[in-house]
Amino acid sequence: MNAPATDKLAAIFARKRRELAARGPRVAEHPRPPGRDFAAALTRHRPGLPINVIAEVKRRSPSGGDFPHSDLVAVARGYEAAGACAISVLTDDVDFGGSLEDLLQVRAAVSVPVLRKDFLVAPQEIEESAALGADAVLLIADALEDGQLAEMVATAKACRVAALVEAHTQEHAERALQAGAELVGINNRDLATLRTDIATALRVIPLLRGRAQTFVAESGLKTHEDFVAARSAGADAVLVGESLLRAPHPGQALARLLAPGNAS
Repeated sequence: MNAPATDKLAAIFARKRRELAARGPRVAEHPRPPGRDFAAALTRHRPGLPINVIAEVKRRSPSGGDFPHSDLVAVARGYEAAGACAISVLTDDVDFGGSLEDLLQVRAAVSVPVLRKDFLVAPQEIEESAALGADAVLLIADALEDGQLAEMVATAKACRVAALVEAHTQEHAERALQAGAELVGINNRDLATLRTDIATALRVIPLLRGRAQTFVAESGLKTHEDFVAARSAGADAVLVGESLLRAPHPGQALARLLAPGNAS
């Protein structure tokens, strides 16, 4: 079975294929830095914290517009100081204002693993990500055909890069598992409508628990209670971005959410 990509996703992936054909993969100018274990970071028990957090840096988004932080390195460092277990870096330019240079700069500035988040369309982009120092890549099951998805998961394993395979529905999460995914993200945001419902991950993860190494709840989580609920549903980690990036000091906002007893 193949993923029925939405019109929006289909348009984005068509654009990404054109961009890749025009520029080709980027070759790292320096040796690949030593890898950091993304999967281990997501499952490592850290006393006092409700859940492990992948904190995201980006300049804008289709749903959130522009964010008031231009220094992504400073934001990433603030996240790490607040207790983030990993950093997600948006590298798409058109919709998110990102770049591969952002990935390089953030990776050099923090000591936690770094995820390259983008609309990846080809195995060579995973090889590119590994060469540039990414510890993990995001793959979107909803928009990749079964053969593509399996090939890209296999390429990530060969490159010693973790693949966080994202799905919005149980059906597409099942496809991710069949493709060999060990890290599965359940996106609360429907990429067809951009509507977000945090009940999505809370519903889907318990149905799949035990069939993958790690589960991540993504999008829409804004409170300490949301973190606790995600953990109770079986998530090992959450991926959070827009709710933090709206704050004057994103790192401090994350620290407040992670603080024991911080119910809001």
